Amino acid sequence: MLFPVLALTAALGAHTQALPTVPADAPPANAYVVDCQVSGDALTDCKVVDADPQTNVRAATALKLAAEIHLPSGMATTNPGRIKIRLNVNP
Repeated sequence: MLFPVLALTAALGAHTQALPTVPADAPPANAYVVDCQVSGDALTDCKVVDADPQTNVRAATALKLAAEIHLPSGMATTNPGRIKIRLNVNP
């Protein structure tokens, strides 16, 4: 009784294809890292780290989105200088 069950399980396992694996820490294809200067409650002097906004439309959109972000006053005072943020840009 056990042998037919094992044979069936082995036969089913031999024909199934493995799904491609994506690392858990891999960012989505439409996510961009933007490095910005914290200036009061706004982000200024933003630069896209992992793409060129002049050749990549979504990277340019991430740059525009970063310019529109307003920070809470507590975050601006505790994080002076530059910060990096990851923005998802939907198609």
